[in-house]
Amino acid sequence: MRASTEVNADANKVAFMDTRTMEWSDTEWQGIQRKVLEFVNHAKMGRETSILKFLPGASLPTTSWDERLDFFVIDGSCSDEHGNYGKHTFVRQPPGTRHTLRSESGCTLYAKWRIPIKNDSTRIVIDAQSAKWMEFPHRGADVLHLYPNKDGIETGRIGHVHTNRQLPSHDHSIGEETLVLEGVLKDEYASYEAGAWFRMPCGKPHAPYTQDQRCKMLIREGDLVW
Repeated sequence: MRASTEVNADANKVAFMDTRTMEWSDTEWQGIQRKVLEFVNHAKMGRETSILKFLPGASLPTTSWDERLDFFVIDGSCSDEHGNYGKHTFVRQPPGTRHTLRSESGCTLYAKWRIPIKNDSTRIVIDAQSAKWMEFPHRGADVLHLYPNKDGIETGRIGHVHTNRQLPSHDHSIGEETLVLEGVLKDEYASYEAGAWFRMPCGKPHAPYTQDQRCKMLIREGDLVW
């Protein structure tokens, strides 16, 4: 499930992709297309982040993962031998997982394959629509934590920022990757609407804020640290 040429491979640069305007590329699997957001071809630091579109009835071949696969259902639903996953469900398949990912009705996924920083056999399934979120009224946001890595390097969460909120400036000491799911987020550099994917390198500061729309976003930290 890997691209052929590197994309946004320099971890020291800001990366931005508007998935709404990107064209779909056919894959070797019938009924499945993708948009590659980043691809790093490296024996120890390899990773690929893509948006995958499954047409109704499409299926990936049965795969036994040597690495780790995370996917998040943006819309629609999919399933494998281990369960069924509806809209806004996050799934982590650890190394050694064998499965056949398919969609009977069609779906769109955010998918990240990567060589893990540390070995971890934990499988995670979180339905963001039924899970209990944490409220942070002083920050003007609700947060659903998806995972912390055992060594504390990697974290993932979904943040839902209220309207007219200014978040503190921060410098992304371990890097950060964001996929905007709903609404609009802004900072001193750009405006990020639903479908925007951006990656801030380690040490890059910004001060995001919302205006008259809330913003729901999938956030990962630590993917740029090895």
